Amino acid sequence: MNVALGAFLAFSAAFVWALTSVVSKVIMRLISPLSLNVIRLIISAALYLVIIAFTGFPSLNHQEWFILFISGVIGFTVGDWVFLEGIHRLGVSKSAILVTLHPILTMFLAHYLLNRTLNVFIILGALSIVSAVLIVASESDGKKTDWKGIGFVLAADTCWTAAVLMMDWLMSSGSAFSIIGLRIGFGALASVVFMRTVLEDVKSLDARGWGLVFSITFLGTVLGQYFFALAVKVAGSSVATPVTESSPIMASLMAVAFLKEPFTKRLLYALALTSAGIILIAAG
Repeated sequence: MNVALGAFLAFSAAFVWALTSVVSKVIMRLISPLSLNVIRLIISAALYLVIIAFTGFPSLNHQEWFILFISGVIGFTVGDWVFLEGIHRLGVSKSAILVTLHPILTMFLAHYLLNRTLNVFIILGALSIVSAVLIVASESDGKKTDWKGIGFVLAADTCWTAAVLMMDWLMSSGSAFSIIGLRIGFGALASVVFMRTVLEDVKSLDARGWGLVFSITFLGTVLGQYFFALAVKVAGSSVATPVTESSPIMASLMAVAFLKEPFTKRLLYALALTSAGIILIAAG
């Protein structure tokens, strides 16, 4: 297990995902969250599968193929979609902080199900991050709290946690690249059921829109996911997942800088607690 290399790869994935979250918010001014998810999954699956055809498919048994399929559908078809819905309703900065519940769930379940490390530093870090989530969830900005938006992000947390644990277990059976590529491929396959729904959005995209979609597809769904899958392989999900939680901090700051989202006191407190939580988890 190479913790340093895994942490570096996970941080690289975090930066890419922060950037794609901000760009995704811009694209969703043109098309719906569902349409964006379906389009980018299909594009990224095509890119991955072409390469896997040359590098070779992993040697998996029937049970592992089934788990790979379920992981792809839960993590990408459903998880990514509901997260984009959350961004669309809440904005990038709030959604990004709420997503930090995902590593907490992953770490605790990985400890009990996969025998991953769990100590007092990780527990204290988890409590700090949960506090940040509660601060953001309770902020209304003088408006009615958007519980539907919060629900979307919390659903994404649950989906991603389940998918990451499945992926962690599968990494011993194949390369990081082939596993993540096939997961995305299965996610794209499942998303085909929405094609009629998203067809009008596909037709409405102009050259700029397609350029933005291709950019976030390559950066987030291909490059970012590959970095993360490799990080899980070399260091385990209990190390890789917490490090990627620097992504919400970067995404929140990018959203304030580039999307002009409000930088409130509650957001500042949440960012501070999230940063403290990440440091404690890293120390563990």
